[in-house]
Amino acid sequence: MSLTRTLKIVGGGIGVFYGSYVLAPPEEKKCLSSITGSSIRFVRSFKIGLTISMDYLIAPIFGHEYPTIHQRAAERIVDGCLANGGLYIKLGQGLAAMNHILPKEYIDTLTILQDKCLKHGADELEKIFLQDFGSKPEQVFLKIEPEPVAAASIAQVFKAVTTNGENVAIKVQYIDLQDRFSADIKTVDFLLKIISIMHPKFNFHWVLDEMRDTLVQELDFENEGRNSEKCARDLQSYSYAYVPKVHWDCTSKRVLTTEWIDGIKINNVKELKRQQLSLAEVDKKLFTIMAQQIFHSGFVHADPHPGNILVRKVTDNTAQIVLLDHGLYEEVPEHTRHTLCNYWESIVLRDNKRLKYYARQLNVDDYILFGEMLTQTPMSVFGLTTIPPGLSADEYMKKQAQERFDKVMVTLRAMPKSILLVIRNLNTVRAIAREHGDPIDRYRLMARMAVLGKHKLAQHTLWKRLIGKVSRVRFEIQLWSQSFSLWLFGCYLRFLKLLGFKVDIVMNQF
Repeated sequence: MSLTRTLKIVGGGIGVFYGSYVLAPPEEKKCLSSITGSSIRFVRSFKIGLTISMDYLIAPIFGHEYPTIHQRAAERIVDGCLANGGLYIKLGQGLAAMNHILPKEYIDTLTILQDKCLKHGADELEKIFLQDFGSKPEQVFLKIEPEPVAAASIAQVFKAVTTNGENVAIKVQYIDLQDRFSADIKTVDFLLKIISIMHPKFNFHWVLDEMRDTLVQELDFENEGRNSEKCARDLQSYSYAYVPKVHWDCTSKRVLTTEWIDGIKINNVKELKRQQLSLAEVDKKLFTIMAQQIFHSGFVHADPHPGNILVRKVTDNTAQIVLLDHGLYEEVPEHTRHTLCNYWESIVLRDNKRLKYYARQLNVDDYILFGEMLTQTPMSVFGLTTIPPGLSADEYMKKQAQERFDKVMVTLRAMPKSILLVIRNLNTVRAIAREHGDPIDRYRLMARMAVLGKHKLAQHTLWKRLIGKVSRVRFEIQLWSQSFSLWLFGCYLRFLKLLGFKVDIVMNQF
């Protein structure tokens, strides 16, 4: 498509977009913040998108390296997200979670959106409290810090002390967010349509359709409070999992008050080591918690980035995992969960026939690609993958994802909606483990939890419980046998290297 034709399409689209404001019925206009504010955010976004597109088109001609272009693009996206705020920051965080596809420059830059967002005026806190509770904050709390301790994509967090002397965190939604939500959705919707016209293979418009309802849920802090309590109930058998308690008397749809927790961000490796906390212990507990949600309860925290997970040292000097921000959850239906359990078990056991069968149960044709998307590791039936010299397994997977982008998109669109946020969950916690140096075998830990979840779902009679126990023993034996075989082969490879042979085969967990 020529540049002239593209600009005509874009120009026509802009006209249609602004025309939709003029022709909108009064009840819809009421939901918009203001045409001026929406227009500014739209023009800013469009300008950044056009600048990035032109940079990728023209800069290579003048000898600019792609890493440099990637860095410029990522910085522009961050600046635009911070300037626009709200939904745009949420989308930027979503991009950061795509660490298996995007170049390193994007991931390193976009991650600051996890805990660095715009801070709104101090008067917003008072206005919202007067509107929602009929009282000023200082009338509700014994003490409240005037400056927010954190600013997230849709809210600011303040530290306060209740009249009972308890330290609490007050999450206060940006005052204009509800009003501008509809306009921002329209803007992003339009921009994604333009991208799909200019670059058909980068059509992410369907993702916004899938996310629209969940974004609405995130704006309801009473719903977030209920989510946190359900999460706490689901994890009550795990003493090392903790969810801050909700103070319902100081909570509304735009204000969430919870117990204050002092802890270490889970990606602060230096502080975790300083407090002599084991990274292996932290990761084992984190992945067990996430596997319990994915394979057992089906109530999955869809945004477990480092800003939402704290680690604190408890009385016995062990690590406790504290889960924050429960606005975005995905409920995985029992049938989908059971199929996912069977698929994960089949990955570890390298049962090709069952892999194909269970992938088809999830509407997926390319069962190997689906397995690699779930685990983010090279996968083959024999557990060996040839990786080009000079590439790590991570770099290889990212390169594979970029080269097979079309197939990845087809697979994402085919699978059940609930699996999308499960993959986001897995990618996010996997990135945390990478920062820790991958101290545990998270694949087998997840597989054991999957097998346990599979039989929990089926245990209705004594006979089925017995079958489940036998099946789990069989699974462990096969797992041990497989590990021993790989260990022997590893010894053989190391022997070849000692003899001077160049070995480009990477032993895979699967």
